[in-house]
Amino acid sequence: MPRSRTTKVRIPGQRGRRSAPASHVLDLGRGMAPLVVVVPRQRPLSARLALAAGDALWRHRAAMAPSWAGLGVFTAAGLLSVAAPASSLLFGSAAVLLPAGWVVVKRRHPRSAVRRKARANAQAVAAWSAGLAWSAAAVWAGPATATLGLLWLAGTLTAQFLWWRRRRVDHALAGAPVIPGKSTNTGATADAVSFDKPTHH
Repeated sequence: MPRSRTTKVRIPGQRGRRSAPASHVLDLGRGMAPLVVVVPRQRPLSARLALAAGDALWRHRAAMAPSWAGLGVFTAAGLLSVAAPASSLLFGSAAVLLPAGWVVVKRRHPRSAVRRKARANAQAVAAWSAGLAWSAAAVWAGPATATLGLLWLAGTLTAQFLWWRRRRVDHALAGAPVIPGKSTNTGATADAVSFDKPTHH
């Protein structure tokens, strides 16, 4: 059986695709139409894994908001530690003034509603104060030190866990069935009944 002649032809790639499939044209001899075999070219495994990871992160970007914020803070602290380390004084001052102002409002404000609201925001004030204190130390000494790096990792993971739990609670409340309440306006019903009664003269 005579050997068939093979010619390799590359198909031009489409827009948005880096690699195009290759085709092999098999010449089967006189009187027979050539046979075209198309071999698709796949991305390497590392590229497919990176694409899948990027797609998953993009689809769940709202759920990963604290992690993105933590990365942004870490990067900004690193840049400021190189460009303007003196700005750590601003973060340090804010880390001291914020809880001090909260204590004054909680104890000295004349309105009780404002004092109750200040007490309710105690955890938020503590979190902001800790973040500002970490930013001041990171801008001054660099965020890549061992202690500051561990504190950043612990804070980011804690914020991410609390964010996930809050989102689960919100979704559960949003999906809960609404039970219509019974009307307790008995006065209006009594008036309507008495209105329908015939009057005797």
